[in-house]
Amino acid sequence: MRASIPGSLHLPDFSKMQLPAVETEMSRRYLAVITRWIPVALRYYNDWPGRPDCGHFFGGVLWYGQDTCQPIATLALAASSPEFDAQAAGISAQELRQIARKGLRYLCFTHDTGPEDCVRPLESWGRPEPAGTKWGERGQGFFRESQCGNTIAYLALTAALIQDLLGEEERTMLAHIALDYLARFGTMAPRSGVYYDTQTEENGWTALGLVASMALLPGHPQQPDWWEQAKRWMFHTTSRPQDSINHAPFADGKTVRELCGRTYTTLPDGTAENHGFVHPSYMASALNLSGTAMNLLTLTGQPIPPHMYWHRQDTYDLLKRWCDETGAFHCVQGMDWPYFAYQAVCHTHAVANCYLRDPDGAYLERLALATVEKASVAHGGRMVPEETVQYCHGQQDPALMRERMAISLACAYLAHRLTGPDMPPTPRADFERRMAGVAVYPHGGALLHRHPHGRTSLAWRNRTMVLPATQAGLRDIGPTEGSMLATIHVRDRAESTQERVLKIREGADQVAVTLVQDLAQDAVRRFVYFASLPNGKCLTYERLVASQAVTVERVQQGFLSIINDGYFGDHPDRRGRRRVAWAGHQETFVGYPAPHPDDDRWVELGDTGWVNVDDRFGLVFQGSGRPIYHHRHHFPVWHAVKDDLILSLQDRPTDYPAGATIAELVALWCPAQTAAETTAQALERHAVGEDAFAATVDGYLCAANFSDQRLGLSLSFPVGEGELVSPTWSVAGGAREPVPVTPVLGPWEPWIGVLA
Repeated sequence: MRASIPGSLHLPDFSKMQLPAVETEMSRRYLAVITRWIPVALRYYNDWPGRPDCGHFFGGVLWYGQDTCQPIATLALAASSPEFDAQAAGISAQELRQIARKGLRYLCFTHDTGPEDCVRPLESWGRPEPAGTKWGERGQGFFRESQCGNTIAYLALTAALIQDLLGEEERTMLAHIALDYLARFGTMAPRSGVYYDTQTEENGWTALGLVASMALLPGHPQQPDWWEQAKRWMFHTTSRPQDSINHAPFADGKTVRELCGRTYTTLPDGTAENHGFVHPSYMASALNLSGTAMNLLTLTGQPIPPHMYWHRQDTYDLLKRWCDETGAFHCVQGMDWPYFAYQAVCHTHAVANCYLRDPDGAYLERLALATVEKASVAHGGRMVPEETVQYCHGQQDPALMRERMAISLACAYLAHRLTGPDMPPTPRADFERRMAGVAVYPHGGALLHRHPHGRTSLAWRNRTMVLPATQAGLRDIGPTEGSMLATIHVRDRAESTQERVLKIREGADQVAVTLVQDLAQDAVRRFVYFASLPNGKCLTYERLVASQAVTVERVQQGFLSIINDGYFGDHPDRRGRRRVAWAGHQETFVGYPAPHPDDDRWVELGDTGWVNVDDRFGLVFQGSGRPIYHHRHHFPVWHAVKDDLILSLQDRPTDYPAGATIAELVALWCPAQTAAETTAQALERHAVGEDAFAATVDGYLCAANFSDQRLGLSLSFPVGEGELVSPTWSVAGGAREPVPVTPVLGPWEPWIGVLA
């Protein structure tokens, strides 16, 4: 029986909860990983003395109460399983439920609506700002306050799963938390985004917070009004500018245009960005956050509004093209969070599998889950290797805090419990066939070529970089900002980037680009030619020219992060291994974290024109600097255990007059290549003057005109009798011998030609 308290506030009532008491093939796999994690989580649980029967995880001090809300929801879900294995977990289901209750009580007391004296501990295991404060972030502005929607969702989920353990005290506190959130956002209009921050994630977690808060206030007379607002937030998690001219009927008697108005959170090409760059994690949040809300709605017997599906399939269709053979996303403009977010990746694909009913989601989810399972076994249930936890700190918090990401596995687990048998997974060959080719994202400022040996991307906005990858993707190459293209430090010139020229010529299975940018307050001009070939090889040419007299402190080109992390469980000692070969040398580098910068080692590669890693990929190059392999162990900001390969480093301060070439690099990326093949790889650069570039690779002529005039390139190739050449080429001479060939390129034109 539902009880009321003053102010028309209603206590949570989950009597309509619908959780099937049946496991599926996929839910069992998730449950096994979570069960293995439970003893790890319990190592970081402590009682809290502020009120009776309270406790927290990971020190109890993290933004928005995430330290505790995520573990308790995970534990409560595991304990709800009809196949819970107490022996494997080392604890009974009932004991887990009691710990979940203690965590819930801790969060209720330390929320803004709780007693004034109930604040979080004064010492934090991570950032110090939340210590000694309440969560709820009252007065901190939309971003922080609305983000508590995540926390409330996990509180609501936990409460539903342990409802028989909750008394009036807990239910009343939960109701006050929900009403507080609804008072802040229940009448607020969804936010609209722009470049730099498109607001996808923010609107997604606000929609989730509203759904969760309403679940905690059943029967409240304002529910109809709150629902109308919540549906707007759902819709505007992935609204696009073109929705404003879409007159199709949608729902509740409104058209797409009427619902959209002028509120947009996704760029017209489907990309979204957060804190200044196109970021697959934030794009995927449209699925993950909506998926968590879908779980709550399904669990409590409510229909999922169509607003929550709007453009979700479109977003997933974009992201799935970016996935590697571990299911992880290719990061076209880099990644600033820890790289191995496989738990969240599992959740993304699970939402596509279970709620979008996408067979590609079923295929990719299995790839990601297999990666998580192997790592879980290798590291005794941990989400993060223990050695990494001991020594590493991310951009905000210690690596230890990533253990809480088991919640993403729990959300995927719940989706499978709720929806039953999943979709038959797409066969790999069919998936690869459909995903192959070139995709250009003009608003996001990037392109991606998916080919038989991996993926290669070029970004020209936010972060100018080329990111090549093997089929293994994130297992081999880390998505570090500034990959392959130059990072330059000019004395007394602040960093800046202005695009001057961009020309893209894409085909079904190849793409060529010329890019010209002014850097460092227009003191340096960057010329880039990029060609991704049908065989997966990628040629980049970059030249930096002083536009003014400058002093360059440092410039590096051809930078790649070589993943050397033991996370994947490939070796018995749970460390990484990379066998690197270069001219006259071969060495195996063991990857592990260590506490001091002196633990790092800088290896000069000397007079080499090639490097190969593990017979998995090679690079052939010609640069103005010296090649370096930085074997890293110390990570001031941790993303993964990784080494740095720099093909061309110039690190002595040097003066350059206007017009002088500062640095130059031509590099050929060769995926799926052995060291022997790399040593034999031909890369012939042709002398065509400073206003152009031309090179031949594997029967392709790769060329670019870096001038604003039509330009003929005087070249010579062997052309056999009766063989065809491009109709735009001018040919003189006879057959059966090298003949002069003059490709004529338009202003700033990039070119890929097939030689006879």
